[in-house]
Amino acid sequence: MSVAASGDDLLFAGDPLQTLEASAGVIRRGKPQFMRRAFLVVAVGWLPLALLTVPNGDFISSDEGNSFLFDFGVHARFLLAAPLLILAEAICVPRLAAIARQFIDADLVTDADRQRYNSAVVSSRRLMNSRIIELTLTVLAYALAVMLIWVTPPEALPAWHGRSSSFEASPAGWWSSFVSLPLLLLLLLGWLWRICVWTRFLWLMNRLPLQLDPAHPDRAGGLGFLGSSLEGFIPIGFTIGVIAAGPVANQVVHHHANPLQFRPVAYAAIIISIVLCATPLLIFLSRLIRVRHSGILQYGALAMHMSERFQPRWLRPPPRLNQGTLDMSELTGTNALYTIAANARAVRILPLELRSVWLLSLATFLPFFPVWLVAVPFTELAKKIAASLL
Repeated sequence: MSVAASGDDLLFAGDPLQTLEASAGVIRRGKPQFMRRAFLVVAVGWLPLALLTVPNGDFISSDEGNSFLFDFGVHARFLLAAPLLILAEAICVPRLAAIARQFIDADLVTDADRQRYNSAVVSSRRLMNSRIIELTLTVLAYALAVMLIWVTPPEALPAWHGRSSSFEASPAGWWSSFVSLPLLLLLLLGWLWRICVWTRFLWLMNRLPLQLDPAHPDRAGGLGFLGSSLEGFIPIGFTIGVIAAGPVANQVVHHHANPLQFRPVAYAAIIISIVLCATPLLIFLSRLIRVRHSGILQYGALAMHMSERFQPRWLRPPPRLNQGTLDMSELTGTNALYTIAANARAVRILPLELRSVWLLSLATFLPFFPVWLVAVPFTELAKKIAASLL
């Protein structure tokens, strides 16, 4: 029995934060506990900020642009994005594991290469749970946080941060800089590492002599199932959109900026989502090109031979009704062969569908839609809705 076929839905599970939580005893090792971890991230990354801004009167003030309550950016990052990055594992991780098992279930891997497949699974699981990688990502998260603090001018932050210089901050500002921000960055780096391990697994699969069929009805040589990974990454695309839309909401609501001027931000978020999630599938580009080429030659030649046999008998000279009934089995077989040849010619060089790309793009753009609604006066919005209905 293969390693992945034993029902391991957590092949690509694990991140540095989960290890820290298990070491602290707040969760049990080997248990996903997505909801518990999501609430814990909010309790550590967002709730202390809300409590620390109360004594100084920064939680809510007459200057909404500088109060914590109306800082859409901080809520987008630590109240929404951080827990979403954990909850996304409940959708994406089982999907990736199921796709990994499909190489075996679809008989793409021969019995002779089963051990190499199992080795790829074991090494992927080892990389996802590597203590060295977890420590490296933790150090990198804090290094990135310090760099962001250093390069961000104090005047670009709401007043509740309390920063008049790069080295001064309120208690909430310190917590945001050295707890909440590294926590979010650690989650993001964990997902980036998961995508790297996923890419490596696909690279190892591409090195195997996979049993691909140019005439497979999925028009990807039998690798069409890989495209469903993009739909598994939809929560990640949505989270990227949330992180990008938060600061835009601050500019639109508090500084009355035109939301249309931030279209490049939305486009950039969509591009980042597509690049992160679809790039691993480029590994099979050259192989699918070869499959398509061989399929065109092999099935094209076979279709030509069938045509040479079929046409002289039934089309030249034109058949007459009194010469006998057309052999439907021969006609059906010829039509089926032509369909198979057409499938071979239509093999996609990337194992994904535009539908999945559009869904991922839509999920990434979705958080920007409320920003546009906030910028449009209610009366004008009501008129537009009424005009569309009448």
